[in-house]
Amino acid sequence: MSARLSDERGFTLVELMAAMVVGMIVLFALFAIVDNAVHLQARAVDAIEANDRGRLGMDLISQQLSSRVCLSGGQGSLVSGAANEVEFFASLGLTPESTTDSQQLVLQRRRLTYRPASNDVREEIWVGSQPAPALPPGPADSPPAAPTRTHTIVSGVALVGDTPFFSYFAMTDDPPQPTQPLTTPLAAADLSLATRINVSFVAQGNVAGVRSELHNQVLDRSPGCFFG
Repeated sequence: MSARLSDERGFTLVELMAAMVVGMIVLFALFAIVDNAVHLQARAVDAIEANDRGRLGMDLISQQLSSRVCLSGGQGSLVSGAANEVEFFASLGLTPESTTDSQQLVLQRRRLTYRPASNDVREEIWVGSQPAPALPPGPADSPPAAPTRTHTIVSGVALVGDTPFFSYFAMTDDPPQPTQPLTTPLAAADLSLATRINVSFVAQGNVAGVRSELHNQVLDRSPGCFFG
C-alpha cells in the first residue's frame, strides 16, 4: 500500500508544459471566436443603421418629388433636372395666410442636390404661397442667393455604380407607360415630359464594406395645375 502511494509523484514538468500549451491554444481559439462575434455584431448593427438612414432619406426625397405642382397650364413643375440635381415647385401642405384668411396651399421652390464631395443630399427651399405676390421666384427667374431654408436630408450616401442619382422618364405612346429615358440635363422641351423620376443611391455604413442600395420610382401625381 505504501509503495503504491509513494509512486504517485504528480505531473512532470513536460506534462505541465504540454497542458499549458493546450490550454493557451483553447483560450486563443475562444478569444478569436469572441472577437469575430463582436465584429459581426458591429457590422450587423451598422448595416441596420445605414439601411434605416437611407430609407428615411429616400422617403423624404420621394415625398417631395411626389408633391410637385405646376404653376400654370403651360408650365410644369420642374424648373431643371440633372443627374445630381433637381429643382421643382411643390406644395406639401396648407397654412393660414393670416388670422382672418382661409387656409392657402403653400407653394415652395425646392432644389435637391447630391454632393459627391461630402456624400450627402442638400435641400434648398424658397417658400411662398398662392395667391401672388407671395410666390417664390418663377421658372424664368433665378432664385435668391439665400434660400428660406437649407439643410441636409441624408448623409453618407454614394452613387450606385454609373447610375445617376436622378433619372427622368417620359410617357411612351404604346403602351402608355413612363419608360422613355430622357437625356440629362433636361432640355427645356423635356421638363414638362418628365412623368417619372428615378432616385438611386447607396447608403454607406461606418464599417468598411457596409452598404445598402436603394431605388425608387416617383410618378408625377399632379398632372393638373393648382396654381396660376
